[in-house]
Amino acid sequence: MPLKTRTIWTLAGLSWGLLVGLAVALETAAFLFGVGWLFVFGDDPWPAAAGPAILATTIAAGLVPAFLLGWLGRRMGIAFESEGRQRLRARRRGWTVLALAVVAAVVGVSAVMAGSLRDRAERADRRAEVNQLAELSERVHRIDPAASRVDGSVLSVSIEGDREGAYTLEWTIRESVYDTELDAGARRLELPGESAVERIPINVAGMRDVYRQTVLSGQGGVLVEEDFEARFRLSPELRPEEVSRLPDTAIQGLRLGQSELISEATVPIPVRFEIR
Repeated sequence: MPLKTRTIWTLAGLSWGLLVGLAVALETAAFLFGVGWLFVFGDDPWPAAAGPAILATTIAAGLVPAFLLGWLGRRMGIAFESEGRQRLRARRRGWTVLALAVVAAVVGVSAVMAGSLRDRAERADRRAEVNQLAELSERVHRIDPAASRVDGSVLSVSIEGDREGAYTLEWTIRESVYDTELDAGARRLELPGESAVERIPINVAGMRDVYRQTVLSGQGGVLVEEDFEARFRLSPELRPEEVSRLPDTAIQGLRLGQSELISEATVPIPVRFEIR
């Protein structure tokens, strides 16, 4: 027995209503979770009733379009049945609308599945990049302030690590009372895949002159006896194959000088000199 025109149009309306209802339900759930997190609960524990309440609201929001469009389809089917001459055309239109709903459902499900697979692949790539960053962070050379020392007028900087490659070592020497910069420098290093020691000569005469001009305002007759601070920054110069395996945020942070791959350390320099 063939289906009635009202039944065909009811099924067509319900089909489109379910598709619209699914989209409405997803948007409702996202909205409720967003409002709950941003304005109500935040990172605090959510009450046990929050989950069922959001689920019930989401289901209700999704069923409303389904019932409305199903009811609208039934009303249209009844109206078409009253027009005897157009009943066959109305049935064909109803089947067409129903078929379009099925096609839309297939296309939508395919798009969701493709998006899910794409998101899964992107998450896997991000996890791999984070793991690569953690591994590289363990291997890059870092300054060991405890093992660094002053030998006369030479500062021996102890550098620990096993990543072989290029680095940039920057430093400033500052007096500790007014935090005035007395000397600064930088050099490019090619470090082996093992610990190393970099020797930096201390320009005592130059620091004495800067100290006289900046701290003492050009005056003399002072015995300076304090600990200056040598502040170091060691930054790796990443190779292209290393850059390609790291997150973009890590690369940007390294360019801005804010990265876990950068080593910073302060080494005290005991000084004693007289400014005449």
